[in-house]
Amino acid sequence: MRLLPRSLFGRLLLLLMGGLILAQLLSAAIQLYDRGQVLHRAFGADIAQRIAALVNLLDTLPIGERRRLVAALDLPPTRISMDLPWQPDASATPSQIPLPLTALLRRYLPGDRPLWVEINDGNPPPLAEQRPDQTLPYRHRRGWYARDLEGKEFVVQVGLSDGGIVTFRHHLPEEVFSWPYRLLLILLILLISVALLAALAVRWLTRPLALLANAATELGRDIQRPPLDETGPLEVQRAARAFNTMQTRLMRYIQDRGRVLAAVSHDLKTPITRLRLRTELLEDETLKEKFQADLNEMQSMVQATLDFMRGTEHNEPVTLMDINALLESLQEDARDRGGEIHIQGVAQVPFRSRPLALKRCLTNLVDNALHYGQRAFIQVEDKLDRLSITIADAGPGIPEAELERVFEPFYRLEGSRSRHTGGTGLGLGIARNIARAHGGELTLANRRGGGLEARLELPR
Repeated sequence: MRLLPRSLFGRLLLLLMGGLILAQLLSAAIQLYDRGQVLHRAFGADIAQRIAALVNLLDTLPIGERRRLVAALDLPPTRISMDLPWQPDASATPSQIPLPLTALLRRYLPGDRPLWVEINDGNPPPLAEQRPDQTLPYRHRRGWYARDLEGKEFVVQVGLSDGGIVTFRHHLPEEVFSWPYRLLLILLILLISVALLAALAVRWLTRPLALLANAATELGRDIQRPPLDETGPLEVQRAARAFNTMQTRLMRYIQDRGRVLAAVSHDLKTPITRLRLRTELLEDETLKEKFQADLNEMQSMVQATLDFMRGTEHNEPVTLMDINALLESLQEDARDRGGEIHIQGVAQVPFRSRPLALKRCLTNLVDNALHYGQRAFIQVEDKLDRLSITIADAGPGIPEAELERVFEPFYRLEGSRSRHTGGTGLGLGIARNIARAHGGELTLANRRGGGLEARLELPR
């Protein structure tokens, strides 16, 4: 299983998206941490200042006015009381980490007065019947962090100048410490926006490469295809210009070769025809038959050579072709000549090809199988990306070392595949040229049970 995408677009997009997601996660973590720190400082400073201001005010008032003021200010979320006894007990364990609220209260409160600070879960703690002691420690149950304070309550007891005790109980609202969904939504929108822009940018950058790859693939099928647009970044323009130049030179080469072939065909056929006429004037029948056999072989070789050279030409237009109908026609033709062809599988949809050229390719392969193997077995496999046609025979096969050499022009094996049994050694070469002109490939392999197997792979 491949972890990385195979395409350049997929790899660039994966790299950018991974970096963006990591950056957004780190950014969210930092912002949530900073938010907690801000809440910490804001709530601590605000509560400490309010408590210090009230304590200073109560110090200046007589007992009666103190109680009236406390009763008037005893409202949520801060409840104030002067009736509660001093709460710390002798078993209290001092915290090793100073509570910031205690430090703030010590800063704002005058003198070194008794002070007790506790954070609990919102329920009143058990009360202790003890008097204030300036050296008593404070308790810190959960730690002073915003994530630990949700639904909690501060309990602060301060000794007044005349020995009285005032108790503050401040409840922290839960909504203050809830998840900042608005902030998370903003980060998510930012991530999606940047991801879309990154995808568009990567597609914009890799699209010219995809067009160039498609053009290179199509060039093998149609040399006359329209040239690439020389637009985009400088490097893309240079690549497109080089590709168009290569295509122009190939087209000029093929056209020049076609003109040479036409001239050769005309120049060779004329003297061969004159020789045929002169052969008819010979009185010696034995000599006449030898001359005619040589002329027939010469004409056959010239025609086969021209067909081989034309195998890569693209003058025939590309159209949709019914492969099943073509194979059935080859089967009928073979049956009329006494041959036997078995067909398995079908092509699901028509194939875009040059019909005459593809028919010649399959005809050469079928004739080769019938000539050397008596019977032909055709297997058709139609897939989304390619069409595979395998033509097998029951003949003697080919030595492994010769499987590629038989595609060379005029190369013939000894024995049953010799020149005297028919053929010029160009049939397989012509078939491979046609297959490659369609962007495909033709390969040969020996069958395990005997015989030769020709596999034609054609991309859709």
